[in-house]
Amino acid sequence: LSLGIGMLVDNSIVVIENIYRLRARGVPAPRAAVQGTRQVFGSIISSTLTSVCVFLPVVFTEQITYELMLPMCLTIGYCLMASLLVAVTVVPASASTILRQATIKPMPWFERVQEKYAASLEWCLNHKAAPMGVVVVLFAFCVWRVALMGMVMLPTVSSTEISMSVTTPSDMTREESYEMAGQILETAMGLDQVAEVGVTTDTTIYGIDIGMLGSTISNLLSTTSTGYGTYAYNIKLEAGASASDAERVGAALEEAMTQFDCTSTVTIDGISELSSMLGSGLSVTIYGNDFDTLQSLSEEVIEMVNNTKGFANATTGMGAGDQTIELHIDKDKARAAGLTVAQAYQAIAARLTTSTDSTTISINGESMTVRVVDDTDPLTVENLMDMTFNTTNYAADGTQVSEVHTLREFAEITYGTTPDSISRQDQTRCITVTAETLDGYNTTVQARKLQNTLDQWSAEGGLPEGYSVALSGETSNVNDIMGQMFRWLAMALPFVYLVMVAQFQSLLSPFIVLFTIPLAFTGGMVGLLALGEQLSLMSLMGFIVLMGTVVNNGILFVDYTNQLRLGGMDRRSALIATGRTRMRPILMTALTTILGMVMVLFSDDMASQLMSSMAVVIIGGLAYATFMTLYIVPMMYDVFFKRPPRVVDVGGDDLDDVPDDAAEFLALQNAAKALPGAAPKALPADGPAPDGNE
Repeated sequence: LSLGIGMLVDNSIVVIENIYRLRARGVPAPRAAVQGTRQVFGSIISSTLTSVCVFLPVVFTEQITYELMLPMCLTIGYCLMASLLVAVTVVPASASTILRQATIKPMPWFERVQEKYAASLEWCLNHKAAPMGVVVVLFAFCVWRVALMGMVMLPTVSSTEISMSVTTPSDMTREESYEMAGQILETAMGLDQVAEVGVTTDTTIYGIDIGMLGSTISNLLSTTSTGYGTYAYNIKLEAGASASDAERVGAALEEAMTQFDCTSTVTIDGISELSSMLGSGLSVTIYGNDFDTLQSLSEEVIEMVNNTKGFANATTGMGAGDQTIELHIDKDKARAAGLTVAQAYQAIAARLTTSTDSTTISINGESMTVRVVDDTDPLTVENLMDMTFNTTNYAADGTQVSEVHTLREFAEITYGTTPDSISRQDQTRCITVTAETLDGYNTTVQARKLQNTLDQWSAEGGLPEGYSVALSGETSNVNDIMGQMFRWLAMALPFVYLVMVAQFQSLLSPFIVLFTIPLAFTGGMVGLLALGEQLSLMSLMGFIVLMGTVVNNGILFVDYTNQLRLGGMDRRSALIATGRTRMRPILMTALTTILGMVMVLFSDDMASQLMSSMAVVIIGGLAYATFMTLYIVPMMYDVFFKRPPRVVDVGGDDLDDVPDDAAEFLALQNAAKALPGAAPKALPADGPAPDGNE
């Protein structure tokens, strides 16, 4: 809505400015309202449609891009269509009465600005190489910077709420732990701008808050802990505190916690929940079939990640694994002893089962199960190989012989480890190496360097046949979303072009206006670079908004130039006159959108922090493109539009040039009656011929 507020007055500004201009020339208010609206009617319709149609490709996005962008696109689209309706109905109707007694105030300072602009525009039209060279160099610089710039999913967002987890030493008694927790609470309350502090025992087990699972499950799981020693603090700042205040309080809290003998972690809340779903840090996934080979490859990848500047603490997160005992039975030796492999395993399984349910009895109406337990001779690792098997074999003379064999005669034990978990993706085993991104580094930029290292390693034969490695996690998500946004930009451009083709009835004129889009790109990138912002989902959304917005001024300029040339002016004079006449509405419409985004840029709440990169792009892009539109568009028009514009004759508003069908029908009937004895002829199904003859 903050973006829509700045854009929805643009159409009304164009209409009311043109009405006011005609009124200043002495045209009566009602006639000025009608004629002023008619002059810019086509321009504002095209401008509105170009602003709306850039949001149509949102239907081709998916996942988080669709969820975040769809409400914004619908809101802006509805606002702009409503503003068009108001601009062509309410504004002229109001102007016809309100401006009836309006006093035209001269603005000598602005007239001097227009004179200087006209002189500078005439110079640029005579010396196109210099300004065009500057524009091309800046555009090339921005393209080069984009290739090196890092990308993030969403900009960093912080709030005015602080969380802290505290763990007291395990050798403390309950009373000592509670006493320290109370002292920490008082210390937190004593910090400047802290309004409330809440503390609870931490009910998180293995990353899951069991307090959210219901009282029964919570009570059951909480028995695994002592009930004290770990505490969660929630700190709320005073009303009016900013995100920078939260960072200052968080730093003061970390410093205050150094006086306590405990472990603490301070976190400034933001959009961590959304970021955790999207993934953060680096992830490298290795695919293959043999788990031991995957483990050895993962160790090499960990070394490469740790050697890449900007990454640290690379790990697979699998740990040492659990110790395993593997029993291997030799089938041939077991058969010689009179056993099959299945019989041997069944006997071992029976020995491992030390209890069995024998019967069920009922006492006083209550059923009880009788379980018999035999643990007098349990099977252990130490005595496993001494387990005996009674078998029957046949002697050489065919008689049966009873034999006793031990397990060690036909089996052996090997010791090893098994992973804590085995991951599969698309039915292929995989191991994921994760790493943290250090402060001051961008994950996508450093991932490009790591990708080059991985490619070189693979080319040198580091990966066996049938194994592959790929970047995943945050890098994969960012690349996927950025790909969707770039496809959105590519699909929006034809929509903008086709709307302008319909407006200008020309395939060439829209190309002149489309030159404002690279100007907007340059201005937006310069704004991001000046403020140290990175490319993100929201900044790319700003470029999409610009694509539909910056062409509005170009449409207004070209359309009015064509009107003047059709009125008989030569090309250069029409361009200079258009610049002087349309300079005021172009600047006003740009300023309304820019000023509408200024509050988003300088506000410190979470929503403004999330939208700040989009505000930077829109402000920088629109400011630069508006200024350059007053010069670059006339120069491009002067280069490509040397021939006068052509108008397709579709008839006027009156009906004098339309054939009178009724008169022609009567003429045919009278001619038939005038011929004696002639039968009246049937009239053609589509009416009489245009010249009145059959």
